[in-house]
Amino acid sequence: MKGIATNLFELLSNQRLTRFVMPVLSLAYTLLYVSAPAFPPAWAENIPLPVWKTVIGLIGFLCSCLLYWSRQLPLLITIMETLIYIGLSFATSDDSFLIPLVGALYFCVCLSSAPKIAAGVGEVVAAVSLVTVSMHAGHMLFLEWSARMAVIMAVAAAAVAVRSYRIRRETQRREEQERIRSEMFARQRDQAISRAQVAGELHDSVGHDLTTIIALTQGFADSVETEELQEVLKDINQVARDGLADTRQAVRTLVQEHEALPEESDDDGRSYGSRLHTLDELDPVIAHARAAGLAVVSTETGHQRHDPRQDNLCFIISREAITNTLRHASDPSTIVISRDYEQDGTLRISIHDDGHGNEHGQVLGDQQPAIHDHQGVGLKQISEQCRLMGGSLSCGLSENGGWTVEAILPGTSEKGCNAHD
Repeated sequence: MKGIATNLFELLSNQRLTRFVMPVLSLAYTLLYVSAPAFPPAWAENIPLPVWKTVIGLIGFLCSCLLYWSRQLPLLITIMETLIYIGLSFATSDDSFLIPLVGALYFCVCLSSAPKIAAGVGEVVAAVSLVTVSMHAGHMLFLEWSARMAVIMAVAAAAVAVRSYRIRRETQRREEQERIRSEMFARQRDQAISRAQVAGELHDSVGHDLTTIIALTQGFADSVETEELQEVLKDINQVARDGLADTRQAVRTLVQEHEALPEESDDDGRSYGSRLHTLDELDPVIAHARAAGLAVVSTETGHQRHDPRQDNLCFIISREAITNTLRHASDPSTIVISRDYEQDGTLRISIHDDGHGNEHGQVLGDQQPAIHDHQGVGLKQISEQCRLMGGSLSCGLSENGGWTVEAILPGTSEKGCNAHD
């Protein structure tokens, strides 16, 4: 029973679905009303019946169309539906045109602030009461008014329940994102501590041993007189010096990465202390792939929003996919990169190569390939960044051969663009 209720709330909270259901219900009611035996009221007896039904049908169609925009302007559409309901009820002497009105009220309660909800419910109750009192009398007045108020209160209660469920789900999603973010930072700290320990080992053991070798070979070369032996000792000395320089550079890098570890994520979405990349930086990566002998095809559809966080992840994903094709794919010849920008700002990315076999790496426990990291940020880490952003990333063998990396990145620049989804 709990599962059925959860599925019902999921269905009702899907505003993209309900924005079509409400207009369809309203339109269906209009068609039933027009097709049923009906006659114009006394004041319109001279109007031919087909003309009268056509006018009523057009007004009902207008009500259905208005419901489609209830997500964007819930209170305004509720006001317009209320006025149409009053006018239509008095014009036809029939107060049964309630479906478009309660449909608009549902969206108003689901999506509006508390003052607007109070205004919407108040005007609907007032309009229905006015029409009911004008058309009924005696004991029928109380029965008709009670029935209509019950419908309105039931719709409002359902909308409040769906609104509460959506808010709770959003809270849970934010808590999950915070948990993932905390795990990422804890993992980064652990890695930084491990790097610092490795740096200490290199400095204390390898650095000391190489320094000793340099000192011994230098002193021994100065004490011998054989020219050939001096040359050999000088070569050993130089190799040790080069090794010591490389070791010191590695120690400095490890220590700097440890000191540069961020305490928390930046507001602009930067990760691992890196700057945000732009899509223009992808051109050199594509140029390098073409120089390596690959035919790279890049396509773009829709309107690009120039979202910095979205562009940054798009660049990182594309660069990682191209790099792994060059390193791990078997006999690739073509890479196809496609970017599709949807109307709500979501970006869908697909990078496909025509390499043969499963050469991109072993499969992880979550069925994602363990692809070789690029500068410490592999697809596993990138996938976590996508999840924190509210998107997703997947990769694997394509049905027609080759390897495909796909990602869905929601827009982040337009505040509240998904607030009601």
